[in-house]
Amino acid sequence: AILCNHKRTVGEAHANQMEKMSERIKGLRYQKWRLKQMMLDLEPSLKKKKGAEYFAMDEDIDQDWVKEHQAFLVEEQRQKIQKKFDKDNEKRASEGEKEMKVSELEERMQAAKELEKKYNKENKTGKVEVEGKGTTVEKLETNISKIEQRVDNMSVQAQDKEDNKEVALGTSKINYIDPRLTAVFTKRFNVPIEKFFSKALR
Repeated sequence: AILCNHKRTVGEAHANQMEKMSERIKGLRYQKWRLKQMMLDLEPSLKKKKGAEYFAMDEDIDQDWVKEHQAFLVEEQRQKIQKKFDKDNEKRASEGEKEMKVSELEERMQAAKELEKKYNKENKTGKVEVEGKGTTVEKLETNISKIEQRVDNMSVQAQDKEDNKEVALGTSKINYIDPRLTAVFTKRFNVPIEKFFSKALR
């Protein structure tokens, strides 16, 4: 498709999509940094063993972005709690049960308030305390590896989208593959022909 030079117009949606992906990747990298800080909380001597650079924040992540991202995460949690509360009440109403009071929602919202407090404390002290019981350095390292894998996968996807932003990938199969071959393929593998050709081409 690239050699055939079938181009499409790059719209605003592409730029928005790329920005969202970039923010998600950045968010994962921030998450990775927090996990590394938790490792130091468990075992401070690791800073000497692994070197200060291993635990440093990525250069493109500044304090302003961190605060903005933290506010986003807190708001995201609030919305999740609200949705769950609304869904639970809908279920109760459909089953003829009494709906939960606003006080129940306020109690649930405490989790978001606690998260906000935690981030504020981290910003003041520069330290990230370990979360959850039974957390070990090994478990944190496993989680870091998983995040790195996700970052790699998303970076490849982002690059792929960027490389193909002007390429109309659908044109080659219509213009350059013999339609008889496509018809044989659809029959042999029981694939609906409309997956390959529009109504006008069938």
